[in-house]
Parts: sequence; C-alpha cells; structure tokens
Amino acid sequence: MEHKGGNGDGKVCNLFNRQSVNYPVKFDLKAIILASIKSDDSIAAMEELFKKFEVPFSNWRTKSSSGGKYLSYTVSVDIVSQEILEKLYTELRKVSGLKFAL
Repeated sequence: MEHKGGNGDGKVCNLFNRQSVNYPVKFDLKAIILASIKSDDSIAAMEELFKKFEVPFSNWRTKSSSGGKYLSYTVSVDIVSQEILEKLYTELRKVSGLKFAL
C-alpha cells in the first residue's frame, strides 16, 4: 500500500544516535499526527512500515491534543538493530500528516 500526500517534513527524534544502545530494545514509539488524518489511515501507514522492517509491535494507544489539532499515537515496538531503527524513522517521516516521532 502506497501512502501519498506525506509532506516529508515530519521530524523524528535521533536520541538513539547519541547514546549506546544494547539491541534488541523494546520501547514505546510515539508519533504526533494531524487529527485531520483518519486514525485508521495513520495506524495502517505505521503498521505497514513495522511489517516492512519486521518490527514486532503491540498495544496501540491514542490521545488527542488539548486543542484537538493533533493525535498522539503510542505503540510498543521491538527494535533489533540501529540499522532497522534508522530505516524505520526515515520512512516514518513520509507518513501523511506526521509532525513528530520519538
């Protein structure tokens, strides 16, 4: 499934590039996406990337911002290497409506 309309300007946290991480690592990935994008579409786009890079994921949580302009998606992921993490974040930038991922 191809997702068009991504603005390509989404920002991702590079915290893992600055410190030594012992892989595999499990953490909660958070993505902030415009609320105007359907929730099902946002989740489907991210799940497609997780499957593409064989990243196990579970426990989706969604929360609306106080002003209602953004939705925050949190999901538990298992990352096996720095390479997979970098590829995942590179592709997350292309998710339609993405403003920030960490």
